[in-house]
Order: sequence, then structure tokens, then C-alpha cells
Amino acid sequence: MNIAHHLFAFLAMASLAVADEPSTTLRPPTQPANQAPPNVEVIHDVDIGTGGGRTLHAEIARPKNPPATLMPAVIWIHGGGWAGGSYKSNDAFILATKGYFTASIEYRLSGEAKWPAQIEDCKLGVRWLRANAVKYNVNPDRIGCWGSSAGGHLVACLGTMDDPKFEGTGGHPGVSSRVQAVCDFSGPTDFSAGSAGIQRTTGKKDAPALLGLFGAPFRENPELWKDGSPVLYVKPGDPPFLIVHGDKDKTVPITQSENLLMALKKAEVSVEMLIVKGGGHGLNAAHGDPPVEPDRKAINEAVAAFFDEHLKQ
Repeated sequence: MNIAHHLFAFLAMASLAVADEPSTTLRPPTQPANQAPPNVEVIHDVDIGTGGGRTLHAEIARPKNPPATLMPAVIWIHGGGWAGGSYKSNDAFILATKGYFTASIEYRLSGEAKWPAQIEDCKLGVRWLRANAVKYNVNPDRIGCWGSSAGGHLVACLGTMDDPKFEGTGGHPGVSSRVQAVCDFSGPTDFSAGSAGIQRTTGKKDAPALLGLFGAPFRENPELWKDGSPVLYVKPGDPPFLIVHGDKDKTVPITQSENLLMALKKAEVSVEMLIVKGGGHGLNAAHGDPPVEPDRKAINEAVAAFFDEHLKQ
């Protein structure tokens, strides 16, 4: 990918956490409210279907003056350790300034429902958008997804998990939940060894965020933990991936993304990995450390170039 051919300035993303703190949980990122540019229309609390018997929603951001042709779309999946965060912050909204339809999808958090509820709800979001493509002037064959941390995990799941058991029954049956491009920021990808290396506490305890997600310790139900590991589902024909990870991430070690990278390459799936030198879990430098490389502007340009390549062309 040649970023130089896709340069344009972005507003700073608000989605990511500050530099890593000593912690034993994946924390929700600290986020100011998104402020949409004047050329972007925001639609709040759109019903997309149901999860666990209740209505789920999306926050839409789209161009106020949409192009005459069908728009590509990007779904944003928020982070927060599967236990926090909110769909109210649509951090892909900045792409709406460049002709994309974007939607931040609500999914049930781990305090309400355990795995696989989260991927069921994300797949529901894709089916909802594809089922309403005509209504929203969206190209149903050009839908990507982007997420950070726990959201990075879930978009990796969207890109690799095609088993019907993950579809759920929330609405729009028979509509494909397949995506055409995946951008994964700092997402954990492999729980087949439990929570080893991922916010592990002392001794043999499981990481609280993962114990909350799966609802059972790894030693009691290792197959369930493996069930939520997107790296184990990689196969030829998966959509292209862009993986972004900081080499100083103390929350989700970069090896999680490196293993996904290797699995995708082995399956001959188009994949690029952008390593942020000095970047912690929020892709920012720790207090007092040198600035990260590449900087946020270049990271944003890489993301935009990736989606342009795979969704616009």
C-alpha cells in the first residue's frame, strides 16, 4: 500500500486509550464526545434488531451531500474490555468526510451476556446494514469494519468466523454478515492458552476481562475460550486485513497481532501490519517517552488508504 498516493488530513481520533497503565483489566478508553464536521450528518439510536430480547442500536455518520454512486460503508466496533464503552462514540465518523457511510454498532456487554453474544450482535449489525443498503445508498458489496482493543478482537472475528452458529437470531435472517475489509487496532486474537500474556493477573487467575467475557475459567471450559479466538478460524478467502499495534502495548501484547498476521499470510489472505514504535495500547507513548512512530496523522492516513484500496476501487 502506498500511503503517499492517499494523503489527506484527518481530525485526531478520539477512540483510543491513553498510554498503558499498570492494570489487570482491559479498560474502556477515555473518550470525549465525537464532534462531527459540518459536512457530516449524524443519526442517533437507529434500531438494528434485537439481542437477548432487547433492541440494539447504531449511531450513523454519513455525508450530508452523499455521492451519486453507492457509498462504501465502514462499521465501527468500540472497545472497553467487552464490559464497557459505548456505540454512542462512532470513531469511524471521520471517514464520512470522505464519502463513506459509517455506523457504530451496539453489542451486548459481558455484564449482560456472555460469549458468543458479542459476535452475534456485531454480525447482526452487518446484516442490518446490508439489508438496508438501498435505503442508505450503500454498496452492499463494499462493507468494511474497524475496531480497537476488544473492538479489534470483534472485527477480527467478523473477518474470519463464517460458521452459522455465530449468526444469532437478532434479525435479518438469510442476509450475509460477511465483510470486505477489516482494520484491527490492538485486538487480542488467541485465547487457546487462556489469558496467558493478556492482562494476566498473578498466579493462575484468568484476566478479569476474559473471565467476564466467557463466564467460566479457562481450566473449566477451554473449548469455549478457543471458540472466541479468531486466529483459529483464519482460512483462504478471508477479507483483507490491516493490523495496527503498538510495540510497547502492555495490555494486549503485540505477539497477538503477529500471530494473526502469520496465520493470514499462511492462508494467502491479503494483510498488512503497521507497528507503532513506542505505542502503548492506545497507540500513544507513555508519559515522558519519545513520540510514537508513525504519528497519529500517518496512522489515520494508512487506515484511510487501506479502506480506499479495498472498498472504493
